[in-house]
Amino acid sequence: MKITYNWLAEYVDFDWDWRELVERLTMSGLEREAVTDLGERLHGVVVGGVLERTQHPNADRLSVCRVDLGSPAPATIVCGAPNVAVGQKVAVVTPGHTLPDGTRIRQAKIRGVESQGMICSEVELILGEDASGIMVLPDDYRIGADFAVESGLDDVLIEFEVTPNRPDCLSLMGIAREVSALNGSPLRHPFTPESLAESGPPAFEVAAIDIEDAEGCPRYVGRVISEVRVGTSPQWLQDRLRSVDLRPINNVVDVTNFVMMELGQPLHAFDLARLEDSRIVVRRARPGEHLKILDGSELDLDEEVLVIADGRRPVALAGIMGGADSEVTDQTTDILLESAHFAPPLIRRGVSRLGVATDASARFERGTDWALPPLAADRAAQLIAETAGGRIAPGRLDACPGQLTSPVIRLRPERVNALLNTDLDGEACGRILELLGCQVGRLDTALRVTVPSYRPDLTREADLVEEVGRIHGYHHIEESRSIRSPMPTARRGDFHVQGAIRRRLAGFGLDEVVTNTIVERNWIEASGQPVSEVLELANPPTESQCLLRPTLIPSLMDVARRNFNQRAEAVAIFELGKRFRTHADGEAGGEELCLAGLWSGLGGLSPWKRDRRPVDFLDMKGLLETFLVDIRPGFSSAEHALFRRGHCARIEVEGGVLLGHVGEVTEHLAASFDLGGGVYIFEVGYRALADSLNATERGFKPLPKFPPIERDIAVVVEEAVPAELLVTEIRSVEPDLTESVDLFDVYTGDQVAENCKSLAFSLRLRSGERTLEDREADVVMERVLSRLRQRFDARLRG
Repeated sequence: MKITYNWLAEYVDFDWDWRELVERLTMSGLEREAVTDLGERLHGVVVGGVLERTQHPNADRLSVCRVDLGSPAPATIVCGAPNVAVGQKVAVVTPGHTLPDGTRIRQAKIRGVESQGMICSEVELILGEDASGIMVLPDDYRIGADFAVESGLDDVLIEFEVTPNRPDCLSLMGIAREVSALNGSPLRHPFTPESLAESGPPAFEVAAIDIEDAEGCPRYVGRVISEVRVGTSPQWLQDRLRSVDLRPINNVVDVTNFVMMELGQPLHAFDLARLEDSRIVVRRARPGEHLKILDGSELDLDEEVLVIADGRRPVALAGIMGGADSEVTDQTTDILLESAHFAPPLIRRGVSRLGVATDASARFERGTDWALPPLAADRAAQLIAETAGGRIAPGRLDACPGQLTSPVIRLRPERVNALLNTDLDGEACGRILELLGCQVGRLDTALRVTVPSYRPDLTREADLVEEVGRIHGYHHIEESRSIRSPMPTARRGDFHVQGAIRRRLAGFGLDEVVTNTIVERNWIEASGQPVSEVLELANPPTESQCLLRPTLIPSLMDVARRNFNQRAEAVAIFELGKRFRTHADGEAGGEELCLAGLWSGLGGLSPWKRDRRPVDFLDMKGLLETFLVDIRPGFSSAEHALFRRGHCARIEVEGGVLLGHVGEVTEHLAASFDLGGGVYIFEVGYRALADSLNATERGFKPLPKFPPIERDIAVVVEEAVPAELLVTEIRSVEPDLTESVDLFDVYTGDQVAENCKSLAFSLRLRSGERTLEDREADVVMERVLSRLRQRFDARLRG
């Protein structure tokens, strides 16, 4: 929304300069987007009077003018405009100054004649689009005066970014209301309907309005003005529109644009003589109807589009743009002025379907004031009568099929103080809301607030609390001194835990799947589990789908099979679902929620295929370690019927609590799902996982102050010794100094003895109290080697 500082000052008093004005409005929620000093860009432009015009001696299309600039001697200026004439007041840029586009004007010879400046057109001053000739100024402009001052353009243009919930601020009056609420100054309304002069036949005898779609158009107001003379707008109106970057067109259209900027109500003027039956009908478009709009586009309409029609055909897109067949032209004498209230969803739909958007549609899409159309129609009628002559027909045409009312909201002062951390009483809250135009009544312990019609965004108590807060001033709200740990300490509910699990696994690149709990008999047979130990449905949906799954693993493998059949290079999925158990006696043991994941195919993030490799067991183990980093799980070698021997591990947490297993599925199970090797799966019980996550103490750990020392050690042990045992033993040697122990290499081959392997570990040592010295690290490493010799008969690899 663009306004100028001086224009705003006509509606409300304030003693702030433009910088403080912008700051105060920004702090109340109306953010500045741009500020332009209009006077600065017109610096050096003065008003001149053309004293003499002669033909240029060396050019047919140039003339030589003597121009009075208020100086003792007139200036000689070469001009190429065909409309320059003696006696005109013109805008002149003198040598040494620049045009708004940055072009510097110098005294120079043009075809042999010295020119001491430049007489400007609208385009050259960025005040319009008419480049056909120079801009002729009103006779009352003073010769030699600053053009920006005389034209009222010695002003500051301020552009605000209006959020979608504040359509009331898309007008000068809306922003003036904000200023009035901030400083308590009363508004100055530019017009009162009582001052309107009416004459001639009543409006209802001249035209008629019919609303067929009351949902799309709850209110339509019309004003009839006859005997108008369409022409150029007076200079003050042109200057006002140019100051906010609107192009003057003619006095009737310029008035509608002026009132839209002033009050926020879009208007449209129809040539009454071109309306069939002098009638307006608000309805949906009919199949096969077309409309040529003002920008020249031909549109095909359908039932989703709201139109303004006459007695025969559509003449405008409701709330968007008028039609070319009913527009006001130089020959227009009688007009019907439209001022309506349209439903925002319908206007948005029309804009989207037709691809046509305007300043009017931008306002209707957000929601306009349903009480404003009569006042806006009267204001525009008055200005049209002043600028274009004519007679205003007595009475308005006001069609309003339903009853439009404003919401009434109950506001509790204690709720205001609870949300804002303030100490405001009901009187203070009510006073602020009254400044914003609300009607405030008193209840026993609360306020009864009637919202003004121009604030469709205020619908609940919290909205009123926000209004009190921004006008009271957020800078006046005291900072809360309560201290609360940023880490949750209470047990989190399952909803939050499950959400966190899903978000984290999705963040690692796994896709969540949801599969059927009823599985096929052959899946269970392929897993090697006796069918007699699986719960069977009494009334299965099909003969093959008759069992309740005891594990999620076959379900995930079936999803993987479907994806690989579609030529997927990799599958990484997880499911948080139910599995079903039986007791030893065959009775149903109930359902259990568990978490399972599958990863198979090519891994790595590189887009180059040669850099990608099949995932392996350590990839899946590393994923689990990262996923479960909060509970620091342990992994130990294990055997499981569904996993390959030597490629399976138990997942445990502190206290030896079993979470589940991870491993590579057996070749037989993979083949039964038409999968090759390299299918890695984990499955853990949800309850044990959630309890471990909730039991984890979350506290702040300061960043280390002292540098670490990193050392590597490679030892040879028997091939059957799990590396995890060595990691645990190394940690136990100096737990206060050992920050991390990582296995980075496993070697079997000619350089180690048969049935042995070499394990290489990287140790990071750090003290929280001092900088470790190399000799201290050497002592730790010697103790580590000694301990590994004692426990595992390990020897240092040479």
